[in-house]
Amino acid sequence: MEKKVVTLEDIAERLGTTKNTVSRALRNCSDIGAATKERVKQTAMEMGYVPNRIAGFLRSKRSNIIAVAVNSLTNPFYSICMDHCTDYMGEKGYRPLISIIRNALDVGEIISCVQNGACGILSFLDVTDDAIDYCEQNKIPLLICGFKPHSDRVSALYSDEYQCARLVAQEAIACGAKHPCFVDLAKNNAGAMRREGFAATLKGAGLGCDIYTYNYYSKEASIQKIRQSVEANRNDFIFCFNDEIAATVQEMTESMGNFRGEIYGMDRFSEYLPYCRKVKSVGGRLGQIGRRSAQLLIRKIEKYDGRIVREIFPVELSK
Repeated sequence: MEKKVVTLEDIAERLGTTKNTVSRALRNCSDIGAATKERVKQTAMEMGYVPNRIAGFLRSKRSNIIAVAVNSLTNPFYSICMDHCTDYMGEKGYRPLISIIRNALDVGEIISCVQNGACGILSFLDVTDDAIDYCEQNKIPLLICGFKPHSDRVSALYSDEYQCARLVAQEAIACGAKHPCFVDLAKNNAGAMRREGFAATLKGAGLGCDIYTYNYYSKEASIQKIRQSVEANRNDFIFCFNDEIAATVQEMTESMGNFRGEIYGMDRFSEYLPYCRKVKSVGGRLGQIGRRSAQLLIRKIEKYDGRIVREIFPVELSK
């Protein structure tokens, strides 16, 4: 259900006064009496009014803060993209405000970012519909980096995940794999395009695809279960949701001794982080994706027009 944004006009109508009086009372102007100020502030609080600070920031150019929403500081995808994002932000006089959000970006988190001075939001997480409504109504620049969001009302920049999966599946077919599998991230809808693209391409070649899940919150138990499944199903090609999981699975197969198949991840982390365990991988160029995301968002901040922008980066396989 759409969340109604409370305006100065709404408060004025409730109190039977003017918008100007409400505005000046909320700003503690000296020509407004103490009793009126108190009555206006109390009513505003009861109605759930949130000051639209972003409009003032954009008019005055006082804000140079961009909120960056992530759900972890340990995910290499975020750190690589953010490194290039923040480089570009710095060149243009902006600085990031990192927000750790465990689930989707909702309207409460959007409001919190604005109240902390953000003039735009770069999200590595999906955004709820009420948060999208709030951004549209208040002209808050918003852009998602790294994946295709569930809503077509959000600007986003990402790699072609389905094509990534197709490339890996074609490699599996070329390698002569007989029992390929996909290791997804537990409770993760973001893996759907990778999983479906991989399975559909294999199916076209007459191959099935076993699906397993990896859980970051119970790593040892999930990797043990994956090992048992790989052995039982005689899997000879493993495609993982990302390089981080692929590195863990690669270590697992080394301890098995009898695995002779191929393991692929996604995102090509080791090309950017030399300390990461090198795995075969597929993906777009994360440095370019990060820098371009910052560029598009800053363009929206400096000239907001409400247009939805979508850019899909090409992908390639690295062996």
